[in-house]
Order: sequence, then C-alpha cells, then structure tokens
Amino acid sequence: MSPVDRAEQDLGMLLAACCERIVRNLLGELSTVGYGHLTPSQSLTMLFIGDGLDTVTQLADRLGMTTQAISKICATLHAGGLLERQAAVADGRVRHLQLTAEGRRAVDAMRTAGVAVEQAWVDLVGADTLGVVRTALAAFAFAPETATTSPVHIRFA
Repeated sequence: MSPVDRAEQDLGMLLAACCERIVRNLLGELSTVGYGHLTPSQSLTMLFIGDGLDTVTQLADRLGMTTQAISKICATLHAGGLLERQAAVADGRVRHLQLTAEGRRAVDAMRTAGVAVEQAWVDLVGADTLGVVRTALAAFAFAPETATTSPVHIRFA
C-alpha cells in the first residue's frame, strides 16, 4: 500500500500508528545510549517527574493509572538508581519523588531522542507540513470534551 493509499485510512488508526512508531523510535534511540531497559510507562513517569510532578498520586492522576501501578513503576526506577523517594515532612505516608543524576541523564536522553524523532518527521514531510499537523493535533487534543467522552485518559495538560 502506498503512502497516498494509507492516507485514506481511518484517522484514528493513522494516529495510533504514528504514536506507536514514535514510541518505537524513541525507545530505539534510548537503547543506543544505555536505557533500552526502560518501558514506555517508566519513560513517561520519568518525564513527568522531570517536569515537576513529585508524588505517586499526581502521577497516577496524570497517567490515568492506579497508584499501585505507579508505585510499582517507581519502585523499579528507584531500584535502578533513576529515582529517589523521600518521605514528606508533613505526612509520612506521602513520598516525594525526585530524579537522581542518572535519572536526569535518562530524561535528557529521552528529550534528545524526541528531537531526533521530530526531525525525522520534518525530513519526511517538511517543517511547514509538520507545523500544520502539530496545530491541528493540538486543536483537537485540547478542545472541550463532549458528553460522550470516556473518563479514561492520559492527561498532558
């Protein structure tokens, strides 16, 4: 099937295929710099911690996952030396999360990989076309939700 024929496919399927390809490319880039063991969920968790989320509850809310699942991800990242957990002074049940120096290096590698993936897209369709695509995706992603929108989601804003 040619790229033109593929452009006629269902938009949801095309978006899912693009997301899957971006994730595969990102994880492939990460593997070349020593972070091939990270899963997509671990990578997202680290990116959000790098952006300032610092509790399991915040991460679970943002990622649409259970606190138990996020706790398990954080335990794995902690065991791998990528994450520190410290009890909150005001509430000992709460653990504040912080990237270690190695965790910050991994996040830097993720961001660098993201730039490389975006450049590959620019090389394929051009910067102007990608700009239009980015604007269209943002308009749809952040438009008001309808009454039939499922409550299950990953929050990026």
